[in-house]
Amino acid sequence: MHRFTSKIAAIVAFAAAGFLLAASTLTANGSDIRVERPAQLRDLVQNEANKIDKLENNLIDIQSEIEEITNGSVRSEIESTQVKIQQLSPVAGFTSMVGPGLVITLNDAPQVDLSIPENERPDVNDLLIHQEDVQSVVNALWAGGAQGVSLMGKRVIATSAVKCVGNTLLLHGKVYSPPFRIEVVGDVVKLTKSLRDDPNVAILQDYVDLFGLVYEVQRAALIELPPYEGSLLLDNVQVKRNIS
Repeated sequence: MHRFTSKIAAIVAFAAAGFLLAASTLTANGSDIRVERPAQLRDLVQNEANKIDKLENNLIDIQSEIEEITNGSVRSEIESTQVKIQQLSPVAGFTSMVGPGLVITLNDAPQVDLSIPENERPDVNDLLIHQEDVQSVVNALWAGGAQGVSLMGKRVIATSAVKCVGNTLLLHGKVYSPPFRIEVVGDVVKLTKSLRDDPNVAILQDYVDLFGLVYEVQRAALIELPPYEGSLLLDNVQVKRNIS
């Protein structure tokens, strides 16, 4: 707008210069301007003054129009951005969310029967839910089109860190013990299929069958997820469990 206004101002300046040049020409062509052409000079001055006034008025009108267009454009852009933020906030996790979905429960296997000979007992680590188990389920839910996910009642997003120490889970600076509860809002058919088809969840299912780990999936007509409260930094490390 500044560049355009400068051009208009330049036009006004040139018009004023033209007026001065015309007046100088009249003086140069006569021997005595006080006597020969006073009426003509007055008319010329008035005409040029009128032209300058008109240009100045046009400049003011143009500046007003530019301001209206600019302000309207900025206001429209702000309103559009606000609408997008409102639409994306629930999906991004920054506001609460309510809808149908799944409730998944993960838990350690029952205590080992001490009557079994020690050399026949399973490794204690095989009887625990680990970080990779929780992360595999959560990742499968995202892949299945989850709109929102919570773990132990805390909203999680794609960058949320899920870490386990022994059989406890560390999330958003707090420690949780099993059973671990995962709630997800989304299309229950797609979510269920994604869990069923995910290769890492399949490994978890093998441990469920072999060692009695708990992995339960239930449908829920209405789930309410809280807004996300953790960090937005990506600090998640995933470890995969393998079947030998």
